[in-house]
Amino acid sequence: MTDSRTGADGTAERLVQAAARRGRPRDATVDQAIQKAGWAVLAEAGYAGLTFEAVAERAGCSRPALYRRFAGRRELVLALIETAMAEVEPYLAGVNDPRRELIEHVRGLVRYLSLPAGAATMALAQARRSDGALAEALDALFARERRYYEDALDAAAPGGLPRPAAHLLIDALLGAVMFRVALRNGSLSDEEIEALVDQMIDAARNETGVR
Repeated sequence: MTDSRTGADGTAERLVQAAARRGRPRDATVDQAIQKAGWAVLAEAGYAGLTFEAVAERAGCSRPALYRRFAGRRELVLALIETAMAEVEPYLAGVNDPRRELIEHVRGLVRYLSLPAGAATMALAQARRSDGALAEALDALFARERRYYEDALDAAAPGGLPRPAAHLLIDALLGAVMFRVALRNGSLSDEEIEALVDQMIDAARNETGVR
């Protein structure tokens, strides 16, 4: 059975796995420099301008250092996103409160978009239109992250919320965060994050008839 998150031929999943294998740390200082340089070049020049020459020059490393880590710019982008996501991933061990889980994940998203990743969001949105393999790979990564929201929303509003309705609610929540933080270069207070999460939970409970 084909997993809709990875595409018909599993291309995206292979790209994600390849990026993870090639992205294993060799020199932490070089890795950090590449991470910073990659986001900077992506934000300034877009996906088309994300060349290994430009990243190597900005990072102060050689092109072979990049090729030892990544097969190409697509794998580089995936590794950039994976690392940035890991940096903002909330620690929720022992937490059994779906509302709190949603709030902490939204806080993590705000932190992620406040990093250089936020400035590069539009560049990736444009690139995915012309690079189908990149689009599939990004979808595979983001689908994994969305599962946290889906599972927490199901727990917060039990009763069989239809998956299309859940997706719309999650899109509305994430879209509000993206608009404020990535597109308007702003932020969200804890009170605003909690209000957004509560609105989503209330809408889900209204949909399922749960109070």
